[in-house]
Amino acid sequence: MTQNLSPRSGQQPPSGGPGLSVVAPLFNEEALAPELIRRLAESCRQTKIPFEIIIVNDGSTDSTLPTLVNLSRTLPELRVINLFRRFGHMPALSAGLTASRGRAVIVMDGDLQDPPELIPQFLEQWQKGSEVVYGLRKSRRESFATRCFIALFYLLLDKISDTPIPKQAGTFCLMDRRVVDILNAMPEKERYFAGLRAWVGGKQATIPYDRPGRTMGKSRVGLSGMLRLAKTALISFSKTPLRCASILSILYGFTLFMIGLSAIIVKLFTNLAIPGWATTTALLGMTGFIQGLLLAIIAEYIAVIFDELKARPLFLIREEFSNGEAVR
Repeated sequence: MTQNLSPRSGQQPPSGGPGLSVVAPLFNEEALAPELIRRLAESCRQTKIPFEIIIVNDGSTDSTLPTLVNLSRTLPELRVINLFRRFGHMPALSAGLTASRGRAVIVMDGDLQDPPELIPQFLEQWQKGSEVVYGLRKSRRESFATRCFIALFYLLLDKISDTPIPKQAGTFCLMDRRVVDILNAMPEKERYFAGLRAWVGGKQATIPYDRPGRTMGKSRVGLSGMLRLAKTALISFSKTPLRCASILSILYGFTLFMIGLSAIIVKLFTNLAIPGWATTTALLGMTGFIQGLLLAIIAEYIAVIFDELKARPLFLIREEFSNGEAVR
């Protein structure tokens, strides 16, 4: 088959390798998996280039894995990466990126809220020279509370992030092999994918789309997961919390200095120096609050440092399936 993947030199796939890889993590999506694979395969075939679909089973406890293995028997392009246990969305996504072989790699969530039908448009922008093509969400179908939380998160991240990160650009994107290799080489364990992708940079393009609601089941990412992701993003891509702690410490110290100086002046030059329990209690309360706040901020950074220093593997692959058989 004649391939015209990109006008850029050096963009032909490795010998025997695919031109396009699609990576999606799944957790307990047995009902949705067949529809996902069907739509992915149809969209990839429209590109007229060799492709592979890499589905990472992130420790599912239902029949997701057997379903995927059965599907791989009839779809040679499907590769199923089965992790030892549930590691979470970001590690599972990293496992898929590490296993990918395409010159262009598309990553997406596996809940079909990222429409597979946009894959040809992503590839077209890549062929024109873009190294990162974002899926830009024009609208969302989440609950009002969720949309408010997301809007607040992006507003805060935009204000304090040291790296400009596109708003409403989630996991769904296409990346050139060079960008993928850079991400795979990054050693950090606490990962905010959109931030790392923005930090790498490169020639960028966007594909606007309306993000549909889930057609089956419910979201696997609850409030705790969203809060955890927001915490990782804000800490990993901003020094603002530490700067705020420093400023707050200076202001606190200056305030205590002025209070102490005032007490000395009152004691030396007036007859009003009557100790009061209210003042003492208020000062102790303020001191405890400020110290607790500062320790909380510092503890978050220490927790990240602790995880990095442990140097544990980001993920563990138990086996890979292709054509219905375990290949490793």
